[in-house]
Amino acid sequence: MNNSLVRFFFVSILGTVADFLAALLLHSVFGLSGVVASTIGFVLGGTINYLAHHHVTFRKGQEEPPSLIGLFKYYLAIVASLVVRLAVLVVLDRLTAWPFWIMLSIAFVASFLCSYLVSLFWVFRTKT
Repeated sequence: MNNSLVRFFFVSILGTVADFLAALLLHSVFGLSGVVASTIGFVLGGTINYLAHHHVTFRKGQEEPPSLIGLFKYYLAIVASLVVRLAVLVVLDRLTAWPFWIMLSIAFVASFLCSYLVSLFWVFRTKT
C-alpha cells in the first residue's frame, strides 16, 4: 500500500473525529439538519487536516511553511470532497431509512477517497 495513503489515513483520524463528533452534536443536540451539521463539522475537520497533512503526510525533505496558495488549493479540494459527501448523504437519505450515523459514515468514505486523490495529485503535488 502507498505510504502517503497510509499517512493520509492516520493523520486524517484527528480531523475526522472532530468532524464526525461536531456533526453528530450539531444534528442530535442542536437540531441542525444533517447537511448543515455535516458541513460545519467538515470545515472544522478540514482545517485541522490541512495543517497535519502539510507537516506530516505530504512533507517534502525541507519543511516549508504552509502557503496561502496551498491553503486556497486545499480549501478548493475540500469543497470538492464536501460536494461528494453531501451528494452521497442526500442520495442515501432519499433512498434509505438508515440512521444518520450510518449514512454519514458511508459519505465519509466517499469524501475521504476524493480528498486523498485531489490532495495527492493537485494540492500537495511535488514539482518535478
